[in-house]
Amino acid sequence: WLPLYEGKMVQAFDHRAAGVVIRSENRHRPGQPVRTSLDQHRDPSWFPDPRYWVPKSATGLENESFLFCFKDVTAPTNIRSMIAAFVPRFGAGNTLPIVSLDDLPAQEVACLLANFNSIPFDFVARQKIQGQHLNWFVVEQLPVVPRNKFETVCFGEKTAREIASAAVLELTYTAHDMAPFAREMSYIDGSRQVRPPFNWDEGRRLRLRAKLDALFFLLYGIIDRDDVRFIYSTFPIVEKHETDVYGRYRARDLCLAYMSALEAGEPDAEIAL
Repeated sequence: WLPLYEGKMVQAFDHRAAGVVIRSENRHRPGQPVRTSLDQHRDPSWFPDPRYWVPKSATGLENESFLFCFKDVTAPTNIRSMIAAFVPRFGAGNTLPIVSLDDLPAQEVACLLANFNSIPFDFVARQKIQGQHLNWFVVEQLPVVPRNKFETVCFGEKTAREIASAAVLELTYTAHDMAPFAREMSYIDGSRQVRPPFNWDEGRRLRLRAKLDALFFLLYGIIDRDDVRFIYSTFPIVEKHETDVYGRYRARDLCLAYMSALEAGEPDAEIAL
């Protein structure tokens, strides 16, 4: 038997965002998420409890090492609208659609996940979502960066693919159950054993996501800083949260700094903001 993942259990680059508990006093929607604590996130052996379990034979998943999913239940007024993540090879319910990319190497799938979770991609998605569901016909219309761009566009000595896949690996591989993904990403030691998961570091994760946003603004050709600032302004809940926590819209400011670093050919620059 395998856990059945629901949309409420994941967030961007995070397959352990919440477990599910049954609130028996709730006549409607008794299954409620319980957010993962910081200490739980920092424990690579901790896994969230699902509401349901399903037979492995019922999943139809035999060849996949991991799954690419996105949250179906959403809205253009939410903190973010397109939210995608890699999850272990478990069951996935209807609120967590699976993007099947069996023919692509893990590094390219990682680039697509980075694309889905980027601010410019979400900005477009929010113009098309009309209700509370991110329907397939909407996803199929969204402007994905062409695959060849990740190989042909370089920033310094690194390709866009190298920058994106390295960030996605670190953001995703934070628990032992994603070791198959790490192996496919060639994150192994000299004896061909998968290396330990990355530490969960909130500040580091914010910087990695800001670097990915900067990368995709440049790949989409959105280089005017006022355009970038405007797109970030259309995510007011993110802005309010970060202003309350950091005293500034830190993700936006980090992204602008990383854009300058990438344009200068310094993809590994450390930005202190």
